[in-house]
Amino acid sequence: MNVLLLSGGLDSSALAVGIRPALCLTIDYGQRAAAGEIAASEALCKELELQHRLIRVDLSHLGSGDMATRSASASTSSASEFWPFRNQMLITLAGMFLLPEGIDEIIIGSVAKDRHADGRGPFLRAIDRLMRLQEGNIRVSAPAARISTVDLLKNVNFPRELAGITFSCHVHKYACGSCNGCRKHRTVIEDVYGESGRLR
Repeated sequence: MNVLLLSGGLDSSALAVGIRPALCLTIDYGQRAAAGEIAASEALCKELELQHRLIRVDLSHLGSGDMATRSASASTSSASEFWPFRNQMLITLAGMFLLPEGIDEIIIGSVAKDRHADGRGPFLRAIDRLMRLQEGNIRVSAPAARISTVDLLKNVNFPRELAGITFSCHVHKYACGSCNGCRKHRTVIEDVYGESGRLR
């Protein structure tokens, strides 16, 4: 069984369209925007007729950056939304939760321009190897790791009407319009669809 970690953002939503995984999993780990991510993920899966599940593990006291309530360390953060070891945490939680159900692959939505170390090739190869060394032999894949979000949306022919469901805010349950996630979302939508609203 392959499982997609679905945040409701453009990258993971495009993978949901392109791959149609057996299960989409959203994790509420105490991030400030959890309610928005959950609502977007549930709506997207309903539209695509994909199975969706949610797990809640409150780790808000461990987080930092825009997505948490504590400031990120200037010496270690690559961007204001940096949450230490976030992808490692999400992959581990997904594996823990779904191992008894026969999961064999966890898919994450990393793209080529990912600013964080846990979205780049060295980390992705290492976490894949680490998970496969353990019980269950679970594979970790990032199918879009070598392309941009714009190219990913174009490659899967992402419907414009689904773009309105997606959610990329880092700080609120509604799109704030000014955080890094909201700015990226707006720029990508403009690049992909332009004024016509159709894929370019």
